[in-house]
Amino acid sequence: MMRAQLEQRQQRHHPERGAATVRGSVFPDLQNRAGESGSPYVRRHADTPVAWQMLDAATLARATAENKPIYMHIGFLADHHCHLTTQESFSNPAVAAFLNTAFIPILIDREERPDLDTIYQNYSEAVNATGGWPLNLFLTPDLYPIFGGTYWPGPGTEHSTAAAGTAAAAAAAAGANGGGAGGGERGERGGGGGSAMGGDESSYNDFLAIAKKIHKFWVEQEERCRREAFEMLHKLQDFAQEGTFGAGATLAVASTAAATNATPAAAAAAVTAPTSAVVLEDGGDLDLDQLDEALGRISRMFDPVEYGFGTPKFPNPARLSFLLRLARFPAEVGDVIGGQAEVRKAEAMAVGTLRRIRDGALRDHLGSGFMRFSATSDWSMPHFEKIVGENALLLGVFLDAWLGYSRGSGKEMTMEDEFADVVLELGDYLTSSVVQADKGGFVTSEAADSFYRRGDRHMREGAFYTWTRREFDQVVGGGSGDDDHTSSVAAAYWNVQEDGNVPQDQDPFDEFINQNVLSVNADAAELSKQFGAPASEIKRLVTTARDRLRAHREKERVRPARDEKIVVATNGMVIAALARTAAAVRWLDAVRADRYLDAARAAAVFIKQNLWSGTGTDSKTNPLRRFFWSKPSETPAFADDYAFLIDGLLDLYTTTFERVWLDWAKQLQDTQTLLFYDTPFPKPLSASPSPRRAYSGGFYSTEADTLSPTILRLKSGMDKSQPSTNAVSASNLFRLGSLLPKESGEAYLLQAKQTVNAFEAEILQYPWLFVSLLNGVVTARLGVKRVEEWRGDEEGLRWFYTSPRAEARVLVLVGEEAGSLNREKEEGTGLESKVKELAVGEGR
Repeated sequence: MMRAQLEQRQQRHHPERGAATVRGSVFPDLQNRAGESGSPYVRRHADTPVAWQMLDAATLARATAENKPIYMHIGFLADHHCHLTTQESFSNPAVAAFLNTAFIPILIDREERPDLDTIYQNYSEAVNATGGWPLNLFLTPDLYPIFGGTYWPGPGTEHSTAAAGTAAAAAAAAGANGGGAGGGERGERGGGGGSAMGGDESSYNDFLAIAKKIHKFWVEQEERCRREAFEMLHKLQDFAQEGTFGAGATLAVASTAAATNATPAAAAAAVTAPTSAVVLEDGGDLDLDQLDEALGRISRMFDPVEYGFGTPKFPNPARLSFLLRLARFPAEVGDVIGGQAEVRKAEAMAVGTLRRIRDGALRDHLGSGFMRFSATSDWSMPHFEKIVGENALLLGVFLDAWLGYSRGSGKEMTMEDEFADVVLELGDYLTSSVVQADKGGFVTSEAADSFYRRGDRHMREGAFYTWTRREFDQVVGGGSGDDDHTSSVAAAYWNVQEDGNVPQDQDPFDEFINQNVLSVNADAAELSKQFGAPASEIKRLVTTARDRLRAHREKERVRPARDEKIVVATNGMVIAALARTAAAVRWLDAVRADRYLDAARAAAVFIKQNLWSGTGTDSKTNPLRRFFWSKPSETPAFADDYAFLIDGLLDLYTTTFERVWLDWAKQLQDTQTLLFYDTPFPKPLSASPSPRRAYSGGFYSTEADTLSPTILRLKSGMDKSQPSTNAVSASNLFRLGSLLPKESGEAYLLQAKQTVNAFEAEILQYPWLFVSLLNGVVTARLGVKRVEEWRGDEEGLRWFYTSPRAEARVLVLVGEEAGSLNREKEEGTGLESKVKELAVGEGR
């Protein structure tokens, strides 16, 4: 049925044609429109010679009228390879001239359009077995994917020469495979993928050569190109059916290998679309057994030597959070997964991985914050961009490790507990001037590339963070005997080598010669034996070295650029993490707690004042904008913006009991449901499923209406770098349903269960890919943990705030003071006024 609908669209949008011909255009010459964008990443390309276009109806109409393929670049400001592509290819006159002549070039910020990024990342993973950024795509005029890949070197660069062999092999494989879209041959960075272009090896060594090959293919074999691109979209449509099977549906698994592949796109590729919708009740086959299956698979994926999962090594906060929660879930869960031995094994995997993240090169050991991932299995070689949302998620996981593991059962929290320093460091980073915007809210990221010193003309990756041994000794030692000793101890602590510590295989272009990335190589006890000094003295010397290196770095080096977009989803993550941390540490460090809470509250106020225009849920238009940069974006918010913001507001309410946050969370939830929820069929069935609506529960990432029918409507429950939107939404619904009066709350609880059950078929087959939704399974089966406390009961409140996360839980105040909060709100003299005062105080 869905295939038939796509075929009808294909016939309607491009009837049978012969080979492409050159047409005279009635349009003016292309001009670079990047300056029109509201994205700082896109705007950064306004001075390149590529005539970038916006993704709008006029651009698509021109592509159709001129019969030109679209070249689409998806990237983001912080990424090194995106920066490299701009330098090597988009600033190259020959590349720009060819793109402007043969294609319609479109530039997309993946943080502005996560929907497009997800669709085409699925494509890249399906045909190349890899994804990432930048994502370079060639599309038909109506956005069907022809060919795509990640980083392609610019022509005539050292990268292009080195990449020729690897890319040629990928091209040969594509040709040998018949070139069909979805061939699935693995393509690493620098490779291509997924097209019927043939296997001319000499033409795949750089960006311009690939673009010319695509153009030649389009001109000579347009119909074949269109046909295979259409087939690829059909396959992607099948991938997009995640969350449409419903309770009781079954999966068709393509092969045993596909069924055991841990890649989300590969798992999605292994299933087929159902022929009819399934009515969802609050039941279903999901049960606690799926947690046992997920743990078993995660245990087999675990790296027992270096910790973490696979290579490259990503922190994966959702998976680590799941492993930690297993030790805090009700006893029924432990019984199902094999008892306390298995629970402790899960906790050990998480804690061991967190230690490696803490000590490894992902951590900025002189400042604060964590980089995105390590290219090496031993956590020694980071990609140097810092993503603010991912740091917020890591703060939540490290906080859980502190609250649930390091202090031990029944013991009071102290600043000496393991992971306490990381929690406070991350809290300080997220509330620093680097991350917190002047008017409230939090920026998106810090870039990987920067100038090594002031006055330099060229940026390089990791320049802000790496050190030669000579510079390290000069800064720490300064020439005196005592300080030379300090330098020797610090160098041993952070593994600083004379010839650098970057592995040769991670530096193919000699960009890190003699450079050292700081990571903890030995602890104070080991160095105490090596240098014959007390451990306390070793710690003092390391602290002295850190202070000197940090001061030098701040004075002499140029901090990486920030992406100053204030994205709603990112801010929701930070609000949640800071609110929880503030509540947990208020008894240990009231000053920090107040700072964290003030920052979270100010971000919520900023979003409400600048990005929210809703006064109710009767409007069919989206009242929330995706981000703020100088002004509110034209891009409306997506389902993940709503989900993470609601999550943050619920944590803010739980910490402050300011009723305004709960009221706004409910309003946002009702709006998210109106715009994105796939309402299950009533009985009997009264409509037919379609690619835009499956009537099976859960939240789509986008609204039903899009610019083009080829922009798929996705509904995902898989966790990636962040918990899935549907998992967060289910948790929000469980919490709201338990906080609101029973007559209205029951509807939210039912919707939460329907959201979890929408992914039943996929979870039953691949539970390890849906661990955040498995938390929802626990709540659906065992209930929300509702804790009632008197506002004046410090011990009770302290217990709640210093307990790690497990199943969904809520804190309810009882007694006169709780009632006074509601009266204050009703009289209009309380919290709403305080929010307005905050806005005025911030100069808005």
